[in-house]
Amino acid sequence: MRMKFKDRRAFERRGKDFLDFARFYLSEAFPNPDRKGCPPDDALRSLAFNPTEGEPALTEHMAACSPCFTRYGELLEELKSQREREKRFTWTSVSVWTKAHPVLVGTAALCLLLIAIGVGFLIRTRQPNTPPTDAHRKPNPTEPRNPTVAYLPFNLDLSTLSPIRGSESPATGAQRRILVPSSPLHLTLTLPLASPEGRYDLKLTVEGRTFWSKPAQAHLQKGKTLVEVDTDFTQIRSGDYNLEVRSSTGIGFVQLVSIQAASPPSAEQKP
Repeated sequence: MRMKFKDRRAFERRGKDFLDFARFYLSEAFPNPDRKGCPPDDALRSLAFNPTEGEPALTEHMAACSPCFTRYGELLEELKSQREREKRFTWTSVSVWTKAHPVLVGTAALCLLLIAIGVGFLIRTRQPNTPPTDAHRKPNPTEPRNPTVAYLPFNLDLSTLSPIRGSESPATGAQRRILVPSSPLHLTLTLPLASPEGRYDLKLTVEGRTFWSKPAQAHLQKGKTLVEVDTDFTQIRSGDYNLEVRSSTGIGFVQLVSIQAASPPSAEQKP
Protein backbone atom coordinates (compact mmCIF):
# COMPACT_ATOMS: atom_id res chain seq x y z
CA MET A 1 0.00 0.00 0.00
CA ARG A 2 1.19 3.47 -0.77
CA MET A 3 2.03 5.72 2.17
CA LYS A 4 -0.36 8.63 2.50
CA PHE A 5 1.04 12.09 1.92
CA LYS A 6 0.54 13.21 5.51
CA ASP A 7 2.10 10.00 6.86
CA ARG A 8 5.07 10.38 4.53
CA ARG A 9 5.63 13.98 5.60
CA ALA A 10 5.48 12.90 9.21
CA PHE A 11 7.92 10.06 8.53
CA GLU A 12 10.35 12.42 6.80
CA ARG A 13 10.08 14.87 9.68
CA ARG A 14 10.78 12.14 12.22
CA GLY A 15 13.74 10.97 10.11
CA LYS A 16 15.17 14.47 10.05
CA ASP A 17 14.70 14.81 13.78
CA PHE A 18 16.47 11.50 14.26
CA LEU A 19 19.41 12.57 12.10
CA ASP A 20 19.68 15.88 13.93
CA PHE A 21 19.67 14.04 17.24
CA ALA A 22 22.29 11.57 16.03
CA ARG A 23 24.46 14.42 14.74
CA PHE A 24 24.16 16.26 18.04
CA TYR A 25 24.74 13.10 20.04
CA LEU A 26 27.88 12.10 18.13
CA SER A 27 29.19 15.66 18.39
CA GLU A 28 28.90 15.76 22.19
CA ALA A 29 28.76 12.23 23.58
CA PHE A 30 32.42 11.22 22.99
CA PRO A 31 34.68 14.09 24.05
CA ASN A 32 38.40 13.73 23.31
CA PRO A 33 40.01 17.11 24.05
CA ASP A 34 43.55 15.74 23.72
CA ARG A 35 42.71 14.09 20.38
CA LYS A 36 44.29 10.84 21.43
CA GLY A 37 44.40 8.27 18.63
CA CYS A 38 42.79 10.72 16.16
CA PRO A 39 43.79 10.50 12.48
CA PRO A 40 45.41 13.50 10.75
CA ASP A 41 43.22 16.18 9.23
CA ASP A 42 44.27 15.09 5.71
CA ALA A 43 42.71 11.67 6.31
CA LEU A 44 39.37 13.24 7.29
CA ARG A 45 39.54 15.56 4.28
CA SER A 46 40.24 12.62 1.96
CA LEU A 47 37.24 10.77 3.38
CA ALA A 48 35.00 13.83 2.86
CA PHE A 49 36.12 14.34 -0.76
CA ASN A 50 36.34 10.61 -1.64
CA PRO A 51 34.05 8.67 0.73
CA THR A 52 34.23 5.47 -1.35
CA GLU A 53 38.01 5.29 -0.86
CA GLY A 54 37.99 5.78 2.94
CA GLU A 55 39.14 3.10 5.34
CA PRO A 56 36.52 1.38 7.54
CA ALA A 57 38.69 1.98 10.64
CA LEU A 58 38.38 5.74 10.07
CA THR A 59 34.59 5.71 10.07
CA GLU A 60 34.56 3.48 13.17
CA HIS A 61 36.84 5.99 14.95
CA MET A 62 34.54 8.93 14.08
CA ALA A 63 31.59 7.03 15.60
CA ALA A 64 33.43 7.06 18.96
CA CYS A 65 35.22 10.48 18.74
CA SER A 66 33.14 13.66 18.84
CA PRO A 67 35.97 16.04 17.76
CA CYS A 68 36.71 13.97 14.64
CA PHE A 69 33.02 13.69 13.84
CA THR A 70 32.60 17.46 14.18
CA ARG A 71 35.66 18.11 12.01
CA TYR A 72 34.33 15.70 9.38
CA GLY A 73 31.03 17.64 9.28
CA GLU A 74 32.93 20.92 8.84
CA LEU A 75 34.85 19.42 5.90
CA LEU A 76 31.57 18.28 4.27
CA GLU A 77 30.17 21.81 4.55
CA GLU A 78 33.39 23.18 3.07
CA LEU A 79 33.14 20.77 0.15
CA LYS A 80 29.50 21.73 -0.47
CA SER A 81 30.35 25.46 -0.48
CA GLN A 82 33.28 24.89 -2.84
CA ARG A 83 31.13 23.06 -5.38
CA GLU A 84 28.48 25.78 -5.28
CA ARG A 85 31.15 28.44 -5.88
CA GLU A 86 32.53 26.48 -8.83
CA LYS A 87 29.08 26.16 -10.38
CA ARG A 88 28.37 29.87 -9.98
CA PHE A 89 31.82 30.67 -11.35
CA THR A 90 31.19 28.69 -14.54
CA TRP A 91 28.01 30.51 -15.49
CA THR A 92 29.40 33.84 -14.28
CA SER A 93 32.52 33.36 -16.39
CA VAL A 94 30.45 32.67 -19.50
CA SER A 95 28.30 35.72 -18.85
CA VAL A 96 31.32 37.94 -18.17
CA TRP A 97 33.19 36.68 -21.26
CA THR A 98 30.11 37.26 -23.42
CA LYS A 99 29.74 40.82 -22.20
CA ALA A 100 33.47 41.48 -22.52
CA HIS A 101 33.71 40.15 -26.10
CA PRO A 102 30.48 41.10 -27.88
CA VAL A 103 32.23 41.26 -31.26
CA LEU A 104 33.47 37.68 -31.01
CA VAL A 105 30.05 36.49 -29.86
CA GLY A 106 28.38 38.24 -32.81
CA THR A 107 30.95 36.82 -35.22
CA ALA A 108 30.36 33.29 -33.93
CA ALA A 109 26.59 33.70 -34.26
CA LEU A 110 26.99 35.05 -37.80
CA CYS A 111 29.22 32.09 -38.75
CA LEU A 112 26.62 29.63 -37.47
CA LEU A 113 23.91 31.44 -39.44
CA LEU A 114 25.98 31.37 -42.64
CA ILE A 115 26.70 27.66 -42.18
CA ALA A 116 22.98 26.92 -41.77
CA ILE A 117 22.16 28.95 -44.90
CA GLY A 118 24.90 27.18 -46.88
CA VAL A 119 23.68 23.74 -45.87
CA GLY A 120 20.11 24.62 -46.82
CA PHE A 121 21.22 25.98 -50.19
CA LEU A 122 23.29 22.86 -50.88
CA ILE A 123 20.33 20.60 -50.12
CA ARG A 124 18.07 22.59 -52.44
CA THR A 125 20.56 22.60 -55.30
CA ARG A 126 20.95 18.83 -55.13
CA GLN A 127 17.22 18.30 -55.58
CA PRO A 128 16.14 17.78 -59.22
CA ASN A 129 14.49 20.87 -60.67
CA THR A 130 11.08 20.16 -62.15
CA PRO A 131 10.32 22.51 -65.03
CA PRO A 132 7.09 24.47 -64.50
CA THR A 133 4.11 23.26 -66.41
CA ASP A 134 2.75 25.75 -68.91
CA ALA A 135 -0.87 24.94 -69.58
CA HIS A 136 -1.01 27.42 -72.48
CA ARG A 137 2.10 26.17 -74.28
CA LYS A 138 1.42 25.22 -77.87
CA PRO A 139 2.71 21.81 -78.96
CA ASN A 140 5.94 21.82 -80.93
CA PRO A 141 5.26 20.91 -84.56
CA THR A 142 8.10 18.39 -84.42
CA GLU A 143 6.61 16.63 -81.38
CA PRO A 144 4.37 13.69 -82.29
CA ARG A 145 0.84 14.26 -81.10
CA ASN A 146 0.23 10.54 -80.84
CA PRO A 147 3.38 8.47 -80.37
CA THR A 148 1.42 5.22 -80.91
CA VAL A 149 1.85 3.94 -84.48
CA ALA A 150 -1.30 2.52 -86.09
CA TYR A 151 -0.42 -0.28 -88.52
CA LEU A 152 -2.94 -0.68 -91.33
CA PRO A 153 -3.67 -4.29 -92.33
CA PHE A 154 -2.49 -5.04 -95.88
CA ASN A 155 -2.57 -8.45 -97.59
CA LEU A 156 -0.51 -9.61 -100.54
CA ASP A 157 -1.42 -12.89 -102.23
CA LEU A 158 1.76 -14.40 -103.67
CA SER A 159 0.32 -17.90 -103.99
CA THR A 160 0.52 -17.87 -107.83
CA LEU A 161 4.20 -16.93 -108.03
CA SER A 162 6.74 -19.36 -109.34
CA PRO A 163 9.65 -20.08 -107.01
CA ILE A 164 13.21 -19.17 -107.97
CA ARG A 165 16.35 -20.81 -106.63
CA GLY A 166 19.77 -19.40 -106.13
CA SER A 167 20.68 -16.66 -108.58
CA GLU A 168 17.92 -17.43 -111.12
CA SER A 169 16.28 -14.39 -112.69
CA PRO A 170 12.60 -14.08 -111.81
CA ALA A 171 10.02 -14.26 -114.61
CA THR A 172 8.14 -11.06 -113.88
CA GLY A 173 7.21 -10.04 -117.42
CA ALA A 174 3.54 -11.01 -117.11
CA GLN A 175 3.08 -9.73 -113.56
CA ARG A 176 0.75 -6.91 -112.67
CA ARG A 177 2.42 -4.39 -110.39
CA ILE A 178 0.64 -4.07 -107.05
CA LEU A 179 0.12 -0.69 -105.39
CA VAL A 180 1.34 -0.58 -101.79
CA PRO A 181 0.59 2.44 -99.61
CA SER A 182 3.45 4.45 -98.17
CA SER A 183 2.17 3.93 -94.59
CA PRO A 184 2.79 1.86 -91.48
CA LEU A 185 1.44 -1.55 -92.48
CA HIS A 186 0.69 -4.86 -90.86
CA LEU A 187 1.78 -6.82 -93.93
CA THR A 188 0.45 -10.35 -94.50
CA LEU A 189 1.95 -12.37 -97.36
CA THR A 190 0.29 -15.55 -98.59
CA LEU A 191 3.04 -17.76 -100.02
CA PRO A 192 2.62 -20.42 -102.72
CA LEU A 193 1.23 -23.80 -101.71
CA ALA A 194 3.63 -26.11 -99.86
CA SER A 195 6.01 -23.28 -98.97
CA PRO A 196 7.89 -24.30 -95.82
CA GLU A 197 7.56 -22.62 -92.47
CA GLY A 198 10.52 -20.83 -90.95
CA ARG A 199 12.55 -17.70 -91.46
CA TYR A 200 12.18 -15.54 -94.57
CA ASP A 201 14.04 -12.39 -95.58
CA LEU A 202 11.93 -9.61 -97.12
CA LYS A 203 13.48 -6.89 -99.32
CA LEU A 204 12.51 -3.96 -101.53
CA THR A 205 15.07 -3.71 -104.34
CA VAL A 206 15.66 -1.83 -107.55
CA GLU A 207 18.28 -3.23 -109.94
CA GLY A 208 20.01 -5.11 -107.15
CA ARG A 209 20.03 -2.17 -104.71
CA THR A 210 18.21 -2.76 -101.43
CA PHE A 211 16.04 0.05 -100.01
CA TRP A 212 14.31 -1.89 -97.25
CA SER A 213 14.78 -5.29 -95.63
CA LYS A 214 13.37 -7.14 -92.68
CA PRO A 215 13.33 -10.75 -91.46
CA ALA A 216 10.03 -12.46 -90.72
CA GLN A 217 8.67 -15.84 -89.67
CA ALA A 218 6.31 -17.94 -91.82
CA HIS A 219 3.65 -20.14 -90.24
CA LEU A 220 0.83 -22.39 -91.38
CA GLN A 221 -2.73 -21.20 -90.91
CA LYS A 222 -5.69 -23.11 -92.32
CA GLY A 223 -3.49 -24.84 -94.86
CA LYS A 224 -1.81 -21.61 -96.04
CA THR A 225 1.74 -20.47 -95.40
CA LEU A 226 1.57 -16.90 -94.14
CA VAL A 227 4.24 -14.34 -93.38
CA GLU A 228 3.16 -11.50 -91.05
CA VAL A 229 5.31 -8.48 -90.31
CA ASP A 230 4.85 -4.89 -89.12
CA THR A 231 6.67 -2.39 -91.31
CA ASP A 232 6.66 1.35 -91.97
CA PHE A 233 6.99 2.44 -95.61
CA THR A 234 6.63 6.17 -94.88
CA GLN A 235 10.39 6.65 -95.33
CA ILE A 236 10.45 4.79 -98.65
CA ARG A 237 10.43 7.04 -101.70
CA SER A 238 7.43 6.55 -103.97
CA GLY A 239 8.22 4.44 -107.01
CA ASP A 240 8.47 0.93 -108.46
CA TYR A 241 10.26 -1.82 -106.53
CA ASN A 242 10.74 -5.58 -106.47
CA LEU A 243 9.47 -7.23 -103.30
CA GLU A 244 11.77 -10.20 -102.76
CA VAL A 245 10.83 -12.98 -100.35
CA ARG A 246 13.53 -15.59 -99.80
CA SER A 247 13.59 -18.51 -97.35
CA SER A 248 16.57 -19.74 -95.36
CA THR A 249 16.80 -22.71 -97.75
CA GLY A 250 17.37 -20.43 -100.76
CA ILE A 251 13.89 -20.62 -102.32
CA GLY A 252 12.50 -17.18 -103.18
CA PHE A 253 9.69 -15.27 -104.80
CA VAL A 254 9.62 -11.85 -106.46
CA GLN A 255 6.57 -9.59 -106.72
CA LEU A 256 6.48 -6.26 -108.53
CA VAL A 257 5.09 -3.48 -106.32
CA SER A 258 4.67 0.28 -106.50
CA ILE A 259 4.98 2.32 -103.32
CA GLN A 260 2.53 5.22 -103.50
CA ALA A 261 1.45 7.93 -101.04
CA ALA A 262 -2.25 7.16 -101.53
CA SER A 263 -3.53 4.50 -99.12
CA PRO A 264 -5.95 2.11 -100.80
CA PRO A 265 -8.57 0.35 -98.71
CA SER A 266 -7.50 -2.77 -96.88
CA ALA A 267 -7.99 -5.70 -99.21
CA GLU A 268 -6.22 -8.74 -100.49
CA GLN A 269 -4.00 -7.77 -103.41
CA LYS A 270 -3.32 -10.35 -106.10
CA PRO A 271 -0.68 -10.16 -108.84
